[in-house]
Amino acid sequence: MRARLSALALVAATCAPLLPAAAQAAPVAEEKIPERPASFLSGKWTSMGNEITIMANRAAGPASRIMIELPHMLQKSGTARFTLAHKSGNLWVGQDDHHATLTFELKSDNFAELTMTGDKPDHHFEMPFSRF
Repeated sequence: MRARLSALALVAATCAPLLPAAAQAAPVAEEKIPERPASFLSGKWTSMGNEITIMANRAAGPASRIMIELPHMLQKSGTARFTLAHKSGNLWVGQDDHHATLTFELKSDNFAELTMTGDKPDHHFEMPFSRF
């Protein structure tokens, strides 16, 4: 049995350079999602039972903002509502009075990542969220 497996492995190793490039592993292109306006993010998002609510103002461009209301379990800095400004692409960033920074990054139309960092070394969390 071992002889058969090693013979098969030897044949596969010697034939690999002869295969056309398309048959070998092709690089996977990362699909870039278009930049979304604040109103696109509005609604309820959930992760592991934790639900956040996102509200957006009607302004466009640099004045556009989203407001994120966190459940009690995620209020690590004591702040329940954060106002985030558009930073770049699909990234929104905001800071509260306690120097905690909250970022919301849209990864796809229905998936995002929420990150909170504070001024203490252990004050950090990252959570994936999906539309509810």
